[in-house]
Amino acid sequence: MSAPSRRRVGSSSKVPLPATRFVAWDKKVRQMTAKLPKTLSLFHTHNRWVLLLALVPAALAPAQAEEPSLAETLAWMDSTYNPHERSGGGFGHGREEIFSEGKPFKRRFSFFTHENCTITLSNQDDPTAPLYSDLYTSAVYNFNLRDIDPASIKIYRYDAQAGGLSCDVDSQHMICDVAEIEFETRNQTPLIKENLHIVWPKLQGSEHEAHNNKPTFVATFYVDNSEYADRFAKAFRHAVALCGGKASPF
Repeated sequence: MSAPSRRRVGSSSKVPLPATRFVAWDKKVRQMTAKLPKTLSLFHTHNRWVLLLALVPAALAPAQAEEPSLAETLAWMDSTYNPHERSGGGFGHGREEIFSEGKPFKRRFSFFTHENCTITLSNQDDPTAPLYSDLYTSAVYNFNLRDIDPASIKIYRYDAQAGGLSCDVDSQHMICDVAEIEFETRNQTPLIKENLHIVWPKLQGSEHEAHNNKPTFVATFYVDNSEYADRFAKAFRHAVALCGGKASPF
């Protein structure tokens, strides 16, 4: 009469996954070392185990998450920064509103379009804001992300309720709620095309407006939320890197 099986009910006779991989690697390494010259036969076993043990950590390491592609990065920037409320999206974060004594007196809007690595950034003053009653501007910047220095992308934070005072003054006792993301080209080479439109609403004739088209090396994104500015700057740096942008040498 045969002895009763001691295997527990529900247990599996299959080899655990790590062991299965280990056996497969061992077989693969055996095949590799079998091709070595016979003069090295004394070292076959030793080399096989050294190679096998070297492969184990890499094979068991968790897979690294893939970085977002350029298309994914620009899509996120567009979806969150630009206004899309008419199509069911959000209001975006491309605006800056500053208050004085509790009343708004400065307001600017910002949005961008993109085609691969080419960006068109538009910044506009709100002519209805008190600060721009005598003069307001709009500017369009055209540039390629490969020309941007990723190390130059900096965030400047301001207290919107304190007249837009810079948080560099006393950030611990200020509400740093709005921000500007400034960036430059590599080596400050003037590769950004700036089209500036200036309007004097109280003047007429040839003095009512002016246009100034010139190259520049610096431009700015306006952001209505300081915490979002950190996320946008990170995505912007990533997009610059994917397009081949490099830091200035000094």
